[in-house]
Amino acid sequence: MTLESITVLSWWMIFPLGIVGSLLHFAFDWTGHNRWAAIFSAVNESYWEHIKIAIWPTMLLQVILFAAGGYQYPAFIPAATIALYSLPISMVGLVFLYKMITKRNVLWLDIGIFFVIIALAQTLFIVVLEQLAATSVTIVLAALFLAGLIAAFLRFTLRPPQEPDVFIDPITQKYGMHAHPDIGSDSSAS
Repeated sequence: MTLESITVLSWWMIFPLGIVGSLLHFAFDWTGHNRWAAIFSAVNESYWEHIKIAIWPTMLLQVILFAAGGYQYPAFIPAATIALYSLPISMVGLVFLYKMITKRNVLWLDIGIFFVIIALAQTLFIVVLEQLAATSVTIVLAALFLAGLIAAFLRFTLRPPQEPDVFIDPITQKYGMHAHPDIGSDSSAS
């Protein structure tokens, strides 16, 4: 796959990534509260769970692009890592900014921001991929940071840190799967 093809596909995938992420908001319920679905879908209304539904589809696209020829470009892993790290930073920053102004959650702004952060991440990915002359040290460091991000997103739904700013559900004041209204303190989710 050429760099131009990766760029075009990355641009074209912004809207589908937003749609897939939006659908992941409901996948935990649709699967009957399956623990495997919990890893990839939102299980409560915390910031972490909303970041997660942006991370996984974007990461899946990066894996597909890498396998389809992105591995030929030394900047691919650093570009993907930077793009993925930009998702939580831009989501929290933009949501906190608008809530500072409106003093409340506004659903259409939340949805709009979700699509905007995916567009920002894809833009960062493309720019870094095209412009970075990555060395082997850069690639290794990026791979380590990427592995850390993946580990966090695999672990923190099932065992979230008791940190109130990002991980707590603002509605139930609980963490992880136990914050879901249909599960509560019951730990028997499949």
